[in-house]
Amino acid sequence: MVMSFRVSELQVLLGFAGRNKSGRKHELLAKALHLLKSSCAPSVQMKIKELYRRRFPRKTLGPSDLSMLSLAPGTSPVGSSGPLAPIPPA
Repeated sequence: MVMSFRVSELQVLLGFAGRNKSGRKHELLAKALHLLKSSCAPSVQMKIKELYRRRFPRKTLGPSDLSMLSLAPGTSPVGSSGPLAPIPPA
C-alpha cells in the first residue's frame, strides 16, 4: 500500500508518526518503509489504510448495479426494449 502513495500521502503518514517529512519521494518512501519495519504500531497501520482508501475508494454497488448482476446474459433490463447489443472490443 505504501509503495502506491504520493509524496503528499507519505508526508501525512510520516507527520502522523512524528517523523521528518521532508525529502524527495524515494527518501520519504524509504522513511515510511523503515517506520513499518521498526515500529509497526496499530495507529500507523490504521493511518496507512485510511490514506490508501482515500486514494483508492472501494466502489459500492448501488441498486441498479445489483439488478444488472442478476440478469441472464443477453437479456435486457426491465423497461428497455430488445436484447443487449454486444460491446465491441477496444
